[in-house]
Amino acid sequence: MADYVANPLRVFWSSAVLAKRALFAWLSPGLWLMQLFTMSLFSIAFFVYVAKYVQNPDVSVAFVAVGNALQSVAYVSIFAVCNITGEEKEQGTLQGVLVSPANRFSIFVGRAMFQIVNGLATVGIAFFYAAFLFGVDFSSANLLTLAAVVLMTTFAMTGFGLMLSSLGMYLRTSMVIANIFLFIGLLFNGVNFPISYLPAFLQPISYAMPMTYGTEAARAAVSGASIADVSGLLASEALIGIVAILLGYVMLRAFEHLARSKGTMERLY
Repeated sequence: MADYVANPLRVFWSSAVLAKRALFAWLSPGLWLMQLFTMSLFSIAFFVYVAKYVQNPDVSVAFVAVGNALQSVAYVSIFAVCNITGEEKEQGTLQGVLVSPANRFSIFVGRAMFQIVNGLATVGIAFFYAAFLFGVDFSSANLLTLAAVVLMTTFAMTGFGLMLSSLGMYLRTSMVIANIFLFIGLLFNGVNFPISYLPAFLQPISYAMPMTYGTEAARAAVSGASIADVSGLLASEALIGIVAILLGYVMLRAFEHLARSKGTMERLY
């Protein structure tokens, strides 16, 4: 047992496997599939029809559909990942996790890894809708570049979700934070309108979020850009994702210490 918990890779893998099992312990596969196939559909449809109504020449249907197709990963990476600590707290298992001698970083990151697979499936279905229901032309798309963009965005947004998840160690719930950042993303990430529409003093906020680089790179990939053409965007996105994971771990340990000292570890209401 001591050898097992001392091995960070084993702890990482077991945490990832348990996260998948835990999801389907309370959510039936049928309900999960329904969520997978409907969530992005209604989100894309809403903003596409708004764009058609507004008829802004700078905001085409393809612009909005591609942006929201990629943004659909936020529903997984923000909500599901952000609620990791909250779920442990609600189920009364958080204390057992914290007293475990297993590597805390491996547990923290491993719990989120299944959501990368979940996120890839979500975005793949969303791009299917963009092409076949909303008329986005993928005839010139560089599919290899688009796949790399989707993978990097899913990773980076999962890291961003982990950073927000650390707040749940001290707060009653991190889901309020998840809601706030989900809708902030719709405003600041260039999903539904160009970032240049924002006031100049707000634009730096956009470039501190990984989705901003992902949406720009995804639109370029749909237009036929190669990986080399979007390498700068992908590098920036990867850097933000890595920083978010590391910062999230530091915040997790800080909030854990604060929760212990304030006696709020089990606070739910």
